[in-house]
Amino acid sequence: MTKDKEPILQYERSKQDVMDYFGCEGDFFVKPQLELEWAVWQDEDFTFLCYWTKEGKKIDAVVVKKGGAPMIYKAEEYTMVVAIDCVKIGFIFCNSKNQTKF
Repeated sequence: MTKDKEPILQYERSKQDVMDYFGCEGDFFVKPQLELEWAVWQDEDFTFLCYWTKEGKKIDAVVVKKGGAPMIYKAEEYTMVVAIDCVKIGFIFCNSKNQTKF
């Protein structure tokens, strides 16, 4: 194995270890926030993650669901919440393709 591939292989092994620890599949990025305070709350059909930066700024994120269940994984002293934090997408569709009447 060449030396330049070693960090990549270490990352892949580490990522798999984290997914095994939480018992989930890793089709998302992992962002450790071990020092921050956080809360999860439900509003009708949506689940939200709130966390506070070191500066005290509140960040809201929408928790991703898989099979109708929020992707929240608790293991020992840690919890992993899979949420959409910073990406907003404006979807533009052609009105003639609309399948609903509103």
